[in-house]
Amino acid sequence: MRLGAKTVFLLLAALAAATLAGRSSAAGEKSFRLSWAPAWDLEHGLTQAGIQANERIKELSGGKISFVFFPGGQLGNEREVFESVQLGTIDLAFMSSPVISGFSDVLDGFDTPYLCDNDMDLYKEIVNSGIGDTMFKKLEEETGVIGLSYLINPGRDFYLNTRFETLADARGVKLRSMESPIHLATYRALGFNPTPMAYGEIYQAMKNGTIDGFEDVSVSVRAQKNYEVAKQVVISGHMTAAPVFIASRRAWNTLTDQEKAWMREAGLAAQEGTRVTYQEQTPLTIEFMRNYGLAISRIEMTEAKKLVQPVMDEFCARSANVKMVVDYFNDYRAKHGK
Repeated sequence: MRLGAKTVFLLLAALAAATLAGRSSAAGEKSFRLSWAPAWDLEHGLTQAGIQANERIKELSGGKISFVFFPGGQLGNEREVFESVQLGTIDLAFMSSPVISGFSDVLDGFDTPYLCDNDMDLYKEIVNSGIGDTMFKKLEEETGVIGLSYLINPGRDFYLNTRFETLADARGVKLRSMESPIHLATYRALGFNPTPMAYGEIYQAMKNGTIDGFEDVSVSVRAQKNYEVAKQVVISGHMTAAPVFIASRRAWNTLTDQEKAWMREAGLAAQEGTRVTYQEQTPLTIEFMRNYGLAISRIEMTEAKKLVQPVMDEFCARSANVKMVVDYFNDYRAKHGK
């Protein structure tokens, strides 16, 4: 019987579980593997999230708990990593919520378009005010994965090799997209022709003309060097891909109650690491793109929000989980004048 690449990957990961997940030494030290998709870059939010979380957990545990970093998709693409976290063969991951939408729609509401109008401080305030914990409990019930914290992402922008001045220019543009139904529907509503594709394939697909553009957080574009195959940046901030810090149940169950509390504090340190880094680096990165030679333009926000409103309405009607999150954000903003 011949096995597919994905099956082989999962079998090998399961075989390695006993030695690679939540490894403990005779001295009681615990080391956990932490995966994330973008390349290691000290100016990237996820790199700083890993560093800050590791420093915090070592501080709280007196050095007995630490993380080993595997950035740049070393342990597989995000879908494979999520499956491995479910199996317990990868301990921890920074994960884009659109990837999780293939397993559960619990977090889809956090990734609806223009939810916070690209206000990172407001997003942090709201997710930490109760709704985040509620949805993480649902995530564990539906997938077996433990949610530790919601990381803070700036809004995503469009990177194109075609001319773009108004939304009318989006018509027919082949745009790389995650497989998330909300992402696909949003880009269709804006006029693009979305094409689901693995993150690591963007560079070559742009180079050979398989796609005309992609969308991503600007700092990730810089870290991956994907700007080299684009001609224009359209600043949009349309959605965040709502990254989260997750843990396998297998790794989680090796921790005492006190250690679990420390791990959640490490999650908050990771959250703050992303917020501070992205707020500092995003404008610097756009200027970097300009100096590299990319044209810079901005999407017409009012028109874009009008075009995607039917997407919001459709997914809220379709999913109680999406509606719960969107209503919570809207009610919070109305109540607090934000």
